[in-house]
Parts: sequence; C-alpha cells; structure tokens
Amino acid sequence: MKNNEKIYYFLKSNGFELIQEGASAFFDDYYDTFSTDLLQLRFSSSKSFKTLDIRCNRPNENWYDLALVKALLYNERELNYVTTIEEHKDFLQKELSNIVELFNDRNYPNTKKKLEELGNQRAKQMFPMA
Repeated sequence: MKNNEKIYYFLKSNGFELIQEGASAFFDDYYDTFSTDLLQLRFSSSKSFKTLDIRCNRPNENWYDLALVKALLYNERELNYVTTIEEHKDFLQKELSNIVELFNDRNYPNTKKKLEELGNQRAKQMFPMA
C-alpha cells in the first residue's frame, strides 16, 4: 500500500476521503475506497492483481474498471489492452477534472450507458465467438 501514498495524497488534496479499507496477510491483498459526494474510487489487490475501479456515489451503482473510463475519454477502440495500476494512477491524476465531469448529475446517465456499451465491446474483443 505504501506505493499508493502519492496518489492517496493527491486524492485527499482534491476532496476525497478514505471511507473503507481492509487488508489480508495473504498475497498482500487489500482494498481502499475513497469517496466524494459525486464518486467513489476503489484501489484493490487480490492475489497480487491490482485494480482501480470507479463508480457514481449513488446507492446500488455498478463499479467500472478505470480503463473503460480512459477508453471513453480518449475514444479508444482496443479495449482488451491490459492497463497497469501505474497507468491508472497517471491517468487519474491527469484527467481527474474530466472524470468528475463524466460523473456529474447532468452527464452520468449518458456516461453509464457508454461505459456499459464499452464493457460489452471489451468482452466481445476478449472472448470472440467461434
């Protein structure tokens, strides 16, 4: 988790609050969830596989891989590219204001629809029909 200190400081300085955390002695597994009134970010590691997910801070909303948000903002079409946690952190720092814009009350319904479409497209790219 100490590798996350820089990004955690960045988030806290931009109004995010750590609202949940947990750790396991196995494989260095952990999760840390940060929140604002608008959105939540979840950093996690399971069996040494690190992820960064995002969701709207409303009840019962889905989590989305930050790579889908990146694909949406940058109009990427290659959706099965594996994004490292460091790339996620860099993207988050560079594009936080644009990410917040995607998840504001006015834009979120369209953002949600597009993220779901991108998720479906990624699944088709990863698992094409024979």
